[in-house]
Amino acid sequence: MIRALVRTPLVWILCAAAALRITGLFWGLPAADGWDNDGFAPRNFLTALALTYTPGSYFTYPPLHAFVLAILTLPGIVSALLQTPSFGQADVIGEITKPAYMTFFAVVARLVTAAMSLSIIWCIGEMTRRIAGARAGLFAAGACALGVVFTYYSQVSNLDVPYLFWASLSLLLCMRAVTERRSRLFWWAALLAAAAIATKDQAYAVFALSLPLFLLAWFMADAWPRRHARAVFTTLLPAVMVSLLALLLVDGAITNPIGFARRVAFLTGPASQDYAQYVQSPAGWMALLEDMARFFLRGHGVVAVLLAAFGLGLHLSRFRDDKAIWVAGLLPGLAIISFILCFNFSALRTDHRFLLPQALFAAVYIGIAADFLAFHTARSLAFGARFLLAVIALFSLHQAIAVNAAMLFDPRYDVERWMAAHVGPGDTIEIYGQNIFQPRFPATARVIRVGQGDLKVRNPLPRVTELKEAFAAPRDAKFIIVSGNWVRRYLREARPTRTGRVYDKTQRDAFRDGDARRYFSALDEGRLPYRLVHVARFQGKFWPPVRIHDSLAEPIGIYERLP
Repeated sequence: MIRALVRTPLVWILCAAAALRITGLFWGLPAADGWDNDGFAPRNFLTALALTYTPGSYFTYPPLHAFVLAILTLPGIVSALLQTPSFGQADVIGEITKPAYMTFFAVVARLVTAAMSLSIIWCIGEMTRRIAGARAGLFAAGACALGVVFTYYSQVSNLDVPYLFWASLSLLLCMRAVTERRSRLFWWAALLAAAAIATKDQAYAVFALSLPLFLLAWFMADAWPRRHARAVFTTLLPAVMVSLLALLLVDGAITNPIGFARRVAFLTGPASQDYAQYVQSPAGWMALLEDMARFFLRGHGVVAVLLAAFGLGLHLSRFRDDKAIWVAGLLPGLAIISFILCFNFSALRTDHRFLLPQALFAAVYIGIAADFLAFHTARSLAFGARFLLAVIALFSLHQAIAVNAAMLFDPRYDVERWMAAHVGPGDTIEIYGQNIFQPRFPATARVIRVGQGDLKVRNPLPRVTELKEAFAAPRDAKFIIVSGNWVRRYLREARPTRTGRVYDKTQRDAFRDGDARRYFSALDEGRLPYRLVHVARFQGKFWPPVRIHDSLAEPIGIYERLP
């Protein structure tokens, strides 16, 4: 058994991918919160469970992954509840947000994400194997494993990899249902699609157009479903209805309809439109596609795009072969188109995580093209293709490792070393912004966080005093620590945007906040009684700085009060 596994190339691909996902396990830990922006752990998953089923309340994300993490972290939850002085909300929060519990929750969540990412790699390889053979499946799995954005999200607690895990399994089962002519598999495919949406709502966009068009193509191209139409539809319709009912039950629509309605209103309103980067018009859609193309065509990514396009063309050219296999090979491409039209064009965003489905499902066609070229009957072409593929793989590996380097050499570690050397007992440190921007502070220092928002909605940090007042209000902190990523919103010039593009609401609000802009401009330009004493930057000598989701390689400035 072990010898057989050792001789299996896919096992080595998965082992290499697992090695790339180890670095982020303890990134920023131990701590009372994580550095992964918009992470679901260590804080949010328990809140999601509580709010989803509280009448009239809601949480931003659906609760399925919260259930998964709650079950796996149950020993830590029980331990915290046994240690809390009372079951009052303040006491429970005070106990459970201690670094020991938060670290345990974060590590478990990151391990789950890493395991799901390996399953996605297997799914992509298996999809490709079923339509183009084992060699193509290995190439596709390798291309998937080396994705830079995928490498980052495979190490953090965000919901993007979990929902794509369920979505990939669902698409794979749809492909199997067609190629194996086993319509009963649509039951599992529908339930897995519901699980994807119950993990993160945007998963709907993977299926909204792709599955109807996929089924239509199947009926048009293959005679088998037409001959067995009644059996197919008597399987599909109950599967869809039961899956929809299960989704509404898990999402709280049945047990908490008011809260569910408020969540839907929030998701279709402020949660998406307040962060829109493009106008809702043909000009905005073209600008969105232009930026998407610019992202994928950057550097050696142009080769991957060309390979994906060539692989899709190769598959389309095989129409005269097995019709069921031909139709199955359309599904990853249809999922890409569906996500772009139903999510990117709706939310009007091209953040890294919103381009992840396109990158993952395109790996299927990269695998088809790589297999065709590397094993072409013309030896010179095959040799050249293998050399080019090896070079591209090395470049991709270098970029993937750069994600790990950005975690290992995170500027926040440099800030922590500087504070250990220069901050004395009782010294006051003034900070701004969310928890994700903050380093871990010395236990002997007095830390105050200043902001203008409601104190009740701030995510607390142990030993940090929260103040609600103007940034320019008189205070006497000895040190000020400012994340360059967070403060950039106040230092950016309000230049006219290019055609079709807009600043999101957060940035527009920062432009209107004249007091904050004047304060941070004065701090940056040295017009306050503080001097810049240290700037922590990414110091990976052999690795390019990778910036993803405002979490990596962002500079941090440290200011000291003048005597």
